Amino acid sequence: MTTYFSTPAAVVLTLLAAAMWGSWMQVVKWRKDYPIAGIAFWLYMFSFILVWGITLVLTPSLLPEGIIEASKGNGSVIGQILLGGAMMSCGLLFSLTVMSEVGLLLATTLSGAITSVLGIFTSISKEGLPENPMALPLIFLVTVMFLLASLVCSWSSKMRDRDRMIAAGKDPSRDKPKSNITARVLILILLNSVLTNGWSIGTATGTAAGLPPILTCAYMATGSALGILAVCIVLFTVKKLWKTVFCIGQSKLPLLLSAISACCHYGGNLISIYSMPTLSATLSFLFGRTSSVWTYFWGFFYKEYEGAGKKTMRVLYFGLLLYFLALGLLFLYNFG
Repeated sequence: MTTYFSTPAAVVLTLLAAAMWGSWMQVVKWRKDYPIAGIAFWLYMFSFILVWGITLVLTPSLLPEGIIEASKGNGSVIGQILLGGAMMSCGLLFSLTVMSEVGLLLATTLSGAITSVLGIFTSISKEGLPENPMALPLIFLVTVMFLLASLVCSWSSKMRDRDRMIAAGKDPSRDKPKSNITARVLILILLNSVLTNGWSIGTATGTAAGLPPILTCAYMATGSALGILAVCIVLFTVKKLWKTVFCIGQSKLPLLLSAISACCHYGGNLISIYSMPTLSATLSFLFGRTSSVWTYFWGFFYKEYEGAGKKTMRVLYFGLLLYFLALGLLFLYNFG
């Protein structure tokens, strides 16, 4: 399998991709009354244009044999990549919906556990384990630490809500706030987690088959565009949202936000996919889970923990520390 970067470069680039993934979802805070589905729709339309534009420009140097020739004999692989891309875009639509209802931090925590387990199993099943005998213990330990970190951070959000009630002069034991974790939200979280696993399905399939990374990303973007288009055509027609989605007679800010999000989302995807042959899809996936840390950093910026007590903040910091300790183990494995 051809590698394109040294291990240090691949690690740095994958962490950069994780930072991009953990940052672009801030558009939820800025969209105002613009439909969530509209953001997802334009994000993947712009992503399709971005990735294929880069692919066509770089084809002479990266694919001298041409796109068609490089794709020959990989029909089954390309089909799985297209499916993975479609699943991912639909999953992201559910994810954005959940974030708008329960908040960025809580949504990330709730879906993180399922996504982590599914992603690891999918990556291993597609390409197998790295040859290093320490790979399996490391993957197991790091996955558990990420899950614990997610649970601890989730617990801190509950403590934060309790702190706010006490500060407002309420009794937490009697005046429990109405939970916004409804059955509908739980179903959306489950669907989001399962569908978002399309990322692992598509990228691990392409990496394991030795398909050029630029084509893996291009076919992923194609699948994402087709998937979100199929859903949104029905949704926008039934709810009569076409005029709103195209910002006719309205501010064009949502289109700009979607374009920026596309650069971060699929720009990060492209960087990550190019780094996978060096790290393996499984280890790349684990490095990518650090995107949750960036989500919490942005949560601090938006003051989602304003009013939290010192004990609550210590619990949150411990959860974040677990993320960094797990990341440290990944560094030790790759550079030790």
